[in-house]
Amino acid sequence: MRQNNFEPLSRLSESVSLRYYNMAPIHYLPLSILASLTTSISLPPPSGPYNVGYTQHVFNHISIDDPSPGPDNILLTSIYYPTLATPSPNTTVPYFDPTSATIWGEVFNLYPSDLLNLTTTLQWHAPLLPSKEADLEKSKPTLLFAPGGGMNAFMFSSLLSDLASQGFTIVALDHPGEAPYLRLNPFTDEDAVTGWDIYMPYTPLLTQQIYEFRLNDLFFLLSDTGFSELVQNWTGSYFNTDSYGAFGHSVGGAQAAGAMDRYSNIIAGMNIDGGFFGDSVNASLTGRPFLMMMNPTHFASDTTWTGFVERYAVEAEEIGKGWLDWFTVGSVAHLALSDLSLWVELLPKANGTDLIDLGTLKGSRVDQLLREYVGAFWGWVAGGEYEEVLEGESKEWPEVEFNRTVRI
Repeated sequence: MRQNNFEPLSRLSESVSLRYYNMAPIHYLPLSILASLTTSISLPPPSGPYNVGYTQHVFNHISIDDPSPGPDNILLTSIYYPTLATPSPNTTVPYFDPTSATIWGEVFNLYPSDLLNLTTTLQWHAPLLPSKEADLEKSKPTLLFAPGGGMNAFMFSSLLSDLASQGFTIVALDHPGEAPYLRLNPFTDEDAVTGWDIYMPYTPLLTQQIYEFRLNDLFFLLSDTGFSELVQNWTGSYFNTDSYGAFGHSVGGAQAAGAMDRYSNIIAGMNIDGGFFGDSVNASLTGRPFLMMMNPTHFASDTTWTGFVERYAVEAEEIGKGWLDWFTVGSVAHLALSDLSLWVELLPKANGTDLIDLGTLKGSRVDQLLREYVGAFWGWVAGGEYEEVLEGESKEWPEVEFNRTVRI
């Protein structure tokens, strides 16, 4: 799999109708998953006051000029949300499916059986918060997340789960056909989608195309027939459809900026280690908060960040409002800013050698750093305390070097 800061594709989207999965709890797990629980290895537990519920929803959504091998009429969303329900083995969502474990095990030199032993605390269709707690959290913006190109949203489960445990609702997008393999339901391979080969190179043209269809996927979710209609039809749901945050890894970060240019109800955004593509390069954010986190190679390989920050600063000065952080995380590579670095730390290598460079920072440290900075940013955006890590270098996080801040 090629490691770079690019990502994938092109399209236009047009909503059709919604398809709902039965929201009744599932009280079983496949035998293969049950058997593996005896030797399970857990991702770091969420740090917030809540447990984490999880569901998936398949939207009927047309993608025009979709070059991927997947269907061009559906979009998968995974929804992470806070719950008071106690995790149970009978309702916990598996992290990996066997096909994905085989594919990604080869790439990272890990045994598929070990990847299948990774567990989550995500609870399938867990009850929503009761009214008292819901009243405390429902004003927080709904966070829209997009993974790196060719990656699955579940590969960021540790971070997304932690945000949900803090009271946020997160809607993560998967474009079927882009990742090598995508289950439309975490418990079965029925209707699963096979996508591009994992070793397929991402050309500049393909990267631009991926940005375009990803952006239109996000536009659909923000439309009247997207997430808001789902919430209206979800009995008892209190999720916020008035204000949003947008963030993502790699091309997902560019997607966040491009969407902010079009939608004023996206009140803040974040780019985790992604170049800017297409119209995101000149996105007008009108002073809304934006956080940019990069690995060190961006200075040598990507000039889009400097131009983006300069334009943001000029616009902020003109309108008298702006907040931007741009910092580098030392000792990490592009793919490390995800759960992948946790896999490599927690699991033994198949032959004792590294096939992909993730940097020298341990996965647990990367995970803590992501939780700290991403959580502090969204917590402040949602009206919480302004934490010190957002203001500059910190003795606690010597890996972080601030390149530029805008404060107006």
